[in-house]
Amino acid sequence: MPVPPDDGAAAPGHGGGRPHVAFFTAAAHSHITPLLGTVAELVRRGVRVSYATTERFAPMVEAAGAEAVTFRSSLPADPADWPTDTRRLPLLYLADARATLPELEDRFAGRPPDLVVTEDPAGAGAVLAAKRGVPSMQVWTYLATPRHWSRTDPHVPGANPFAGEFLTGLAGFLRDEGVPTDVREHLDAAFSGGLVLVPRSFQPDAQSYGDAYTFAGPALPPEPEPGGWTPPPGDVPVALVTLGSIDHAHPEFHAMAAEAFAGLDWHLVMAVGERTDPALLGPLPPNVEAHRWVPQRAVLARASLVVHHGGMATTMESLHHGVPSLVVPRLPEQAANARRLRELGLGVALPLRSVTADVLRRAVTGLHAHEGVRSRVRAVRDEIVRAGHAGAAADAVERRLLRA
Repeated sequence: MPVPPDDGAAAPGHGGGRPHVAFFTAAAHSHITPLLGTVAELVRRGVRVSYATTERFAPMVEAAGAEAVTFRSSLPADPADWPTDTRRLPLLYLADARATLPELEDRFAGRPPDLVVTEDPAGAGAVLAAKRGVPSMQVWTYLATPRHWSRTDPHVPGANPFAGEFLTGLAGFLRDEGVPTDVREHLDAAFSGGLVLVPRSFQPDAQSYGDAYTFAGPALPPEPEPGGWTPPPGDVPVALVTLGSIDHAHPEFHAMAAEAFAGLDWHLVMAVGERTDPALLGPLPPNVEAHRWVPQRAVLARASLVVHHGGMATTMESLHHGVPSLVVPRLPEQAANARRLRELGLGVALPLRSVTADVLRRAVTGLHAHEGVRSRVRAVRDEIVRAGHAGAAADAVERRLLRA
């Protein structure tokens, strides 16, 4: 349904009534969760927040106080149906933006937002903002960058060979929607500053990012998830194993992790994901529990270590709670996060192909005994507190509203 008319209950926006901020991100846990704290804080301050997402994630954004503006995504529901060549993913996202824009235009017909917050300058939200003349603000749930990936020199090693096709497609998208801006100007304007949801120390070359970038750190929801997990008695160390919310259907990895912790003076909590039946892992050691999902923040609040895939959302949640990371990456983005954690002395990484139960066991005990790692992780946790996380992120959004 279209966004309902404003009730005019708080500070004035451009069209009267409360200021209206619309969020547009990928419909995935790892893209939505990092923004829910910002959403909740803006709502608390009297800002009207809408969030464009799919039906699956509507309850999540509504719980943070936002109005869910639902749409039907054309993206495959099963990760197994996605392109095996991840360099083609931007073309898939661009096609989805073109497919969903008409529906989103209809949803926002009642009243356009005063500001669009988007993570994708080629996404439907950014193009809708450009088409309607609405100001937009870039948000990075990953590392910030001063330039869009498609603008890199194609001769640089690692450059995406599909950049030319992407730029041509985006130019056609803008042209078809009546946006007069040149595609390169459109991308450069988007990457001229914005909100970064990592601590400044985690950002490589952070000194080169000026005041136009707000490094708020992870802006998690204000309250941990409700119950559903009971901590073990006593002061036994707790470890969490998770492979994230998308590519988690790897029961062989979870079985190997259970074997690694068997007999250790640890309590292991495994979140195996919705595609794995915990019962298929067979009998587990008495100090190991497995669930499809766990209240991750509640477990992290008690954890001494987390074994994970290296996704940025899990990485930031771990740092937010002061928990060292043992990363087993599968994708290039995850490997980059693992490298950054190692560079900063915040954890260790293991190559996927060489992980065995014995290797994992030795890595866990070695990392847990490393006081230097624990000290540096605590320092980053303190930096996140000083940065202001959700409060600082909401401040940045409100400053952008004032300039709109």
